[in-house]
Amino acid sequence: MTPLPGRTSDNTTALFFAFLVLVLWASVATAFKIALEYLRPFELLFLSSLVSFLALSVIMLVSGRFRKLKELTRNDCVRLVLAGILNPVIYYLILFKAYDLLPAQYAQAVNFTWPLVLALTAMIAGHEKFHFLRVLALCVSFAGALVVVLGGKQLAGGISIPGVLLAFFSTFIWVAYWMIAKTIKADPVISLWVPFTTGAAVLSLMACFLFRPAALSPAAWAGAGYVGLFEMSITFLFWLTALRKASSTALVSNFIYAVPFLSLIFIRFVLNEPIRPTTLIGLIMIAGGIAGQMWVHQNKRLRFKD
Repeated sequence: MTPLPGRTSDNTTALFFAFLVLVLWASVATAFKIALEYLRPFELLFLSSLVSFLALSVIMLVSGRFRKLKELTRNDCVRLVLAGILNPVIYYLILFKAYDLLPAQYAQAVNFTWPLVLALTAMIAGHEKFHFLRVLALCVSFAGALVVVLGGKQLAGGISIPGVLLAFFSTFIWVAYWMIAKTIKADPVISLWVPFTTGAAVLSLMACFLFRPAALSPAAWAGAGYVGLFEMSITFLFWLTALRKASSTALVSNFIYAVPFLSLIFIRFVLNEPIRPTTLIGLIMIAGGIAGQMWVHQNKRLRFKD
């Protein structure tokens, strides 16, 4: 997605929004687990997507972006609709089911491997060059994910293998969405609104058969509302604002590495989920590998091919 127009440097504002994004995205793994106590994965997806659609529609209306929809090309429209099938529909349905089957620390650690899947996919597809150090860094990160999963064997009853596979498979869906989204030249708010409009429409049809009206409760709405606002929609706009205001994207992009570690604090003290040492060690390996392969990418000028 293209950056917001009218970029002006204001690092104080950029750091404020980056820190806000850090806290919000770090809290969502905990929010998922709390919301799933009241809702099934599909129900959480349906309600949170509706909330996200409504929030983005208000932003579109207030900012006058609805009139810009006519500027979308046919190719961008097709890509945005396809993106909406991938995210929110398929991606979050798989991810929420993974969180339903796994303790939060394991689901979020495995899901954090998506930048590795993106880098590996780009190299296999020929969009980026293979480099020994990048491959080594990827191996370190995937080994970290394995450390996290193996640590789950200490749980009573072991760890849910279907849950692990779903969490890992969700990264491929996210990467497919990302690779479509990066080719779209439309306004970033519109590039969020169209997929979530598509998702809301598809999920509303599915809800006729899968949604239980009895599941609705103030607690369920609160959980779905939090996820819809602070995982799916508004936080992405905060992140775009941070990128736009920063004098350098590197100033704020490193905040993302702290998300899973801060998330462990929410998981421990809000969910009361004991954090395994293997989870922390594995996350350090995953984050280190991601940072390493990005460093090689930047220093060796291994960029995406046009």
